[in-house]
Amino acid sequence: MTIIQVLSGLGIFLFGMAYMESALKEMAGMRLKRWIKNSTSTRLRAIMTGAIATAALQSSSVVTLLTLSFVSASLISLPSGIALIFGSNLGTTVTAWIVATLGFKVKIELFALPMIGLGGFGLVLSKNQRILALSKASIGFGLLFFGLEFMKESIDVVAEGIDLSRYAHYSLGLFVLLGLMITALIQSSSAATAIILSAVYAQILQFDQAAAMVIGTNIGTTVTALLGSIGGIPDKKRAAVAHLLFNLLTAIAAFMILPFSTDLLLNVLGLKDDLIIALALFHTAFNLLGVVLLVAFIPLMAHYLEKLFMQKQKVATKFIHKVDMQVPDAALLALRNEVHRLFMKTMKFSLLIVNIRPNDVLKKKYPIRSVTEHNQQKIEFDHFKAYEQIKEIELSSLVFVNRLSQQNLGHEQSSKLDTLTVSIRESVYAAKLLKDVRDNMDTFTQSEEAGMLSLYDDLRQNLAFALNIFNHYIQE
Repeated sequence: MTIIQVLSGLGIFLFGMAYMESALKEMAGMRLKRWIKNSTSTRLRAIMTGAIATAALQSSSVVTLLTLSFVSASLISLPSGIALIFGSNLGTTVTAWIVATLGFKVKIELFALPMIGLGGFGLVLSKNQRILALSKASIGFGLLFFGLEFMKESIDVVAEGIDLSRYAHYSLGLFVLLGLMITALIQSSSAATAIILSAVYAQILQFDQAAAMVIGTNIGTTVTALLGSIGGIPDKKRAAVAHLLFNLLTAIAAFMILPFSTDLLLNVLGLKDDLIIALALFHTAFNLLGVVLLVAFIPLMAHYLEKLFMQKQKVATKFIHKVDMQVPDAALLALRNEVHRLFMKTMKFSLLIVNIRPNDVLKKKYPIRSVTEHNQQKIEFDHFKAYEQIKEIELSSLVFVNRLSQQNLGHEQSSKLDTLTVSIRESVYAAKLLKDVRDNMDTFTQSEEAGMLSLYDDLRQNLAFALNIFNHYIQE
């Protein structure tokens, strides 16, 4: 039952944090995004912005992922993104202070349940979007501390049966790893810190062990950003690795001075009787130390990461970018192959527009005559994006045509070039017409008029025949 209570408390804590985070994002909306984007003119401003945004949203993960998106979209520079991430690490320590002060210094029932109740009334009785978001935040905030109370009580019970002397000889590095694993598992450094604070409060952990675990949570929180960068452009990966580097270097520095920090906080500052506040202060101090030590190296870090993750040039074409313009016959052959590819893309695009899967025709899955018996339902695909890809090939091909036309071509070569140029333009014009009638095609599928359905089926069959014939032509 104690284990169930611990897990239930953690679940309520995580739900409360996620609910509050969602509500705060609703209230902030586009204004927050514009503020973050416009507040990165200097490194110091970017760090402050990251810290304030994280403290406001109570989530470094949200601010970090938002930063990755901004860097990925080139809305902010990579150095500004790195500075924002530095600031978010500083801002996340605010959560530890809130939990340490309110969660352990004030009776939970005095404010947690009233906040949940007040938020519940707001959700039920109000229709105003701002009040609804505020009510959600109130519920989330209350649940966060309600879950913390569950964890505190259950860990108190666990503490009664634990002999601390059994763990005294364990390496502090092991506690760093434990903090890292907990944070990576639950995807929240704030929740992991709350668990650690609860364990310190119940006297399960000594201060240096808890401090080592907090160092581990700082490394574990980078997992969210690393996962968010998978499949992203190089700039997104650079920002995620910068987050990892900052947290890793900061953790190493904090671990190296841990004995000194413990002595300073407990003996010099006299916090041995208030380990919760000492731990929150340690969390803030080593993150601040990391910012102070590494802020000057942001440009160097950005330069190194730009070399580590090189931007691969995206090429829309398949053949023409590989040939030497000085050999016109080879260039014309490459252009012909590119035009074939463009026309094939246009034909496949046309089939998708009329709700036929191209592979059903190309792989002869169904006889052409009976193709209208299949794929009657609307096929969902991004026809705007597909059209843009066709346009990219057209643009690259026409640039190639223009450069090739300036070479010393013979009459026959010039004639071939003119024919291929016309083919490029006609293919793309056909794709544009099809894009513009996409909605009309969807209307056909819902029509109950036999004549209109017959016309639609004839169109589909003709397009399928055309693709089949062209595919046969280019295969020979």
